[in-house]
Amino acid sequence: MTTHTEVSGEELADAIGEVLAPGLAATTGGRPADVALAARWLVQAESLGLHGFGIDMLLRDLDRLPPRVSPPAQLSSPASAVDSIDATGIPGPLALALAVRRAGEAGAQHGVGIVGVRNVGALGVLGFGARHLAGAGYVALLAAQAPAMVAPWGGTAPAIGTNPLAIAAPRANAAPLVADFATAPLTLAELREYRSSGASLPDGVALDAAGVATTDAARVAALLPESLLGSLGGFLVELLAGVAVGGRTAVGEAAQGRGALVLALDPASAGGAETAVDTAQLAEDWRAAGGHVPQRFDHLPVDATATAALPRHVRVSAASYAALRAAGAQS
Repeated sequence: MTTHTEVSGEELADAIGEVLAPGLAATTGGRPADVALAARWLVQAESLGLHGFGIDMLLRDLDRLPPRVSPPAQLSSPASAVDSIDATGIPGPLALALAVRRAGEAGAQHGVGIVGVRNVGALGVLGFGARHLAGAGYVALLAAQAPAMVAPWGGTAPAIGTNPLAIAAPRANAAPLVADFATAPLTLAELREYRSSGASLPDGVALDAAGVATTDAARVAALLPESLLGSLGGFLVELLAGVAVGGRTAVGEAAQGRGALVLALDPASAGGAETAVDTAQLAEDWRAAGGHVPQRFDHLPVDATATAALPRHVRVSAASYAALRAAGAQS
């Protein structure tokens, strides 16, 4: 049974920041504010009970990083609407925060900012990045490609990753509207939890090496997509966040990392004069038609800076927190 401990949000963010900060040495455009923003998102993941995308994810990603990395080529100038980041040597959550900031900066100057990220590890919850941009007035789209683990619709072997998408827009008189979802019904973090606990998987979500349906997490060789639409959505992400940014590797080849895409669109530049009002109306129309309006993040603070209020207390795994402090001390 997992033993938990309760720490303040500020204390947890500081501990995470100590681990992330050395990653700035692998960038030529990173800032301490990027570290603070990434730390805030990881604290929020823990506070929402998304532990597979919090401390444990960060600790696994640190194991992926080489001991020393020369800084990559200089990031493109803010004069460019399109940017590219080689995240080799950069913790995934820090790379995401850097990409979100760069996309917002380009969007402010050009009306749209697009940042491709390659050789990146586990990014965390994409919805936090999309929500951050929406809080600054953008309509945002974030996509992350991953090594192959999901079979195509009707297929029996893995061809693409779980390939999550997050979309967000500002909403009048409410928190930004955020939709954050994977294109498969089971994430890799959830699969790890099933394997660790020994619990049986739900029916119809996975295949074994022979292409036969299985509920034994230890035998899973491929996950199934959510639906035909989910399969095509994953294919779309593979093109945008894999092929287009240089993150795609052939099936069977060792992947150095993942690919990701961050897009920040200034709706006024695209003709959206009443975006926040229209988003609120869309949500109401959706609800009135019997749809579920995503609200996982609605109670979190809305702030376009990395200094928004952190939760007073967060319940985390005692072992994970001890490992985090140890990693910070080594850093």
